[in-house]
Amino acid sequence: MYDPSLNAAQEAQKLLNGNSAIRQALNSAEAQQVLKALQSKDSARLQAAAQAALRGDSSALSGIIGELAQNPEAGKAMERLNQRMNRQ
Repeated sequence: MYDPSLNAAQEAQKLLNGNSAIRQALNSAEAQQVLKALQSKDSARLQAAAQAALRGDSSALSGIIGELAQNPEAGKAMERLNQRMNRQ
């Protein structure tokens, strides 16, 4: 028999586990390496891209991430971070 409260509790636990995984990933060496590479970018451009993404246009932010991926060290860190998140 379907119990909606049980399903809601399971979904809440998934969300909490996901938040924990995100916090761990953000504190990882890979995330720090990506952040370091981001900091080397033009801060005004990065700010404008983030603001546009908040308004629903993620194209500028996607472009910056694409540029980061072209950096060998940042690209490898991004790949390791992605693998870490997919394991969670």
